[in-house]
Formats: sequence, C-alpha cells, structure tokens
Amino acid sequence: MKCSILTFFALLIIISCTKSSDTDFDREPVANLIIESDKVICEFCDGFGTVIEAYENQIFVGGEKKVWVFERNGQTTSLLQEIDLTNVGFVNSMKATDGLLFLGLFDDEGTGKVRQYTLNNTEWQFTEDFQIGRNQDNFGNDIAIKDTLMIIGASAIWDESFSIPNKDEGSFYIFGKKGSDWIQTQEFYSENRSPDDHFGADVIITDNFVLVSGLSIPMHVYKFEDMEWKLASVENDILPADIDNYGNTVLYYSEMLGLQSFTIEPDGSISPITINANLDLNLGLRFYGDSMSMTEDHALVAPLGGQEVYLLRLMDNEWVLEKTFAPGNGPQPEYSGLKLTPEQALIGGITSDGISYLFFEDY
Repeated sequence: MKCSILTFFALLIIISCTKSSDTDFDREPVANLIIESDKVICEFCDGFGTVIEAYENQIFVGGEKKVWVFERNGQTTSLLQEIDLTNVGFVNSMKATDGLLFLGLFDDEGTGKVRQYTLNNTEWQFTEDFQIGRNQDNFGNDIAIKDTLMIIGASAIWDESFSIPNKDEGSFYIFGKKGSDWIQTQEFYSENRSPDDHFGADVIITDNFVLVSGLSIPMHVYKFEDMEWKLASVENDILPADIDNYGNTVLYYSEMLGLQSFTIEPDGSISPITINANLDLNLGLRFYGDSMSMTEDHALVAPLGGQEVYLLRLMDNEWVLEKTFAPGNGPQPEYSGLKLTPEQALIGGITSDGISYLFFEDY
C-alpha cells in the first residue's frame, strides 16, 4: 500500500512539473527593470529607450507598446508609472508640456493617432485621442508644441490602393488650443506633392515660423499672417533628413552635406552657423525617431549604428565638440533614442544580446 501511495504522488509531481514547464514555455518573458544611480537596465523590454522625453523631474521612456515614467532626483531614480499600450499601438513619438503628455502611436497597418494624457496629482491619465483615420498615414510620427500651437506630422499618407499616384507623400496638421481643447485648423502638403517624400517626418516651431521637412526634400517654412498659417518659402538648399531646434537656432542633418546649422531671422532669412567638429557620421542619422536633441547652447547627436554620442556646444556662432559619450560596460550598446535636458544627457541603447539601457550622463 505504501509503494502505491508513493507511486501515486510521484506521478502527481511529474504531471505538475510537466504542466508548469509547458506554461512557462508559452508565457511571454516578464520585463525586468534594474535601476542604478547612472542608468536603468531593462531585460525583455522591446524597444525600451528608442523614444525619450523629459518633463520637470520626470523622464518618459518609450518601448514598443509601453511607456515607463520615472522620477529623477539627484542620483536617485524611481519608477512612477507604466502606461500600457498593448491594445492601442506602437510608440512613435512623445511630447510633454504644461501638465500634458502626447504620445504618437501607430497600429500594425501604420495608421497613426496621438493620445493625450493629463497629469492628475502624480499619475498620467488618458483624456483624448486625435486622429485623421486614413490608412497608413503615420499620423503622429512627430509632434511640436508651443503655447497654444500644436503641429502633428503624418509622414506616410494613406495607401488604399496602388492607383493612388502620390503614395507616401506625407502631410502635417495644425491644431490650435481653445480653452482646454485642441482644434484642428489647417492641413498642409509639400509644394510639389511627390511620392515617397514623407513630408511631415519632422516638424518644429521656432519663435516665428513652422519648419517642416521630409525625406531629404527642401525644407518648407510657414508663417502666420492674416489669421492663418501660410507657406512663406521653400528652401531648396536645405534638405534635412533629420532636424531639431531650440528657439530660432536650428540643427539638421543632410545626406549630402552632413551636419548643418542656421539661425532663422524674424524676417525669415537664413543665417548659417559654423560646425567645427570632427564627427563620424558615415552611416548618417536615423530617419525615424530622435537622433538629435537641443538645449539653449548644447546639442546631442547620435549617429546611425554608432557606439558614440556627441555633445556639441554653441560658442560665438560656432558648434564645437565638447564631449563624446560611450557609456556602458560589457557589450557596447548601439544608441537609439536620446533627450538633452539642461542638467543631463539621457541616452537609450541596446546591446547585441538584447539588453536595453537608459543612461544618465552629466555634462
């Protein structure tokens, strides 16, 4: 009788172990965050660090379908919130300002939306979606906000059939804030509306103008007059593949000319700024995502496929190389998203073994 009972329990143990093993095999790996003073390490976090935003002492780190919200005080970092986007879309862009967080998202078809969150005490809560609803429009691939003006890029206009002649030409949309509501007021296409322009891939707002670029097509300059935004000029000599600004100071990457910079004057004229820095940009910069970030007198640049990130400083109308970052121990990460604040450089990266990082670098 004793032998029968032992055999019975042995069979139960085998069955139990077998079932547990099958369940573990089918279960998705659980994301594992390790927070240190100079970095956050994330295992099994798809896309962690490809999009980064900062607001006051909070840091937003985008993954494929999640946004992690951290609080950074001195050398101490803590996780405040995880925004799950599993049934919503993939993170494309982020912008935070005045207690509002905007997430540019796209679904499996490339159709985009912008999701607004409002800060309620210490938690970001969903309040509203903005979308055009055109198939494969990539609406929300880039977002720029200043005061009561919001610009949203849609770099790949819908493709409902192969008969559409201007596939992926791109566009952008202007929203104005009335009270607490954002209202779409205008829609723009590039002057020539050519296929594969991806117009609206980058949208920025200077003190007086809206600047829009696509896939190495001439930069378009828009000015507000007579109560609406109008095309002021097309700068045929400025062909950005990526562009960023702080106020009227603009930095951009050209596939033909490399890294370039200028100031746009109040009358719309362009005044070049010299770049005196030897940077390895042989592979260029990423077309999608953020490869540059600026403050008043500094800029952070991450080359495509590079294992170094460059910190430039603006001095006497000239950009010079101030520092090169190559953070990480062990396998060197390939750097992806970045964000420059007045206090720190926030740099996302991923190693060949799939470990994602967010580095905090002082400068």
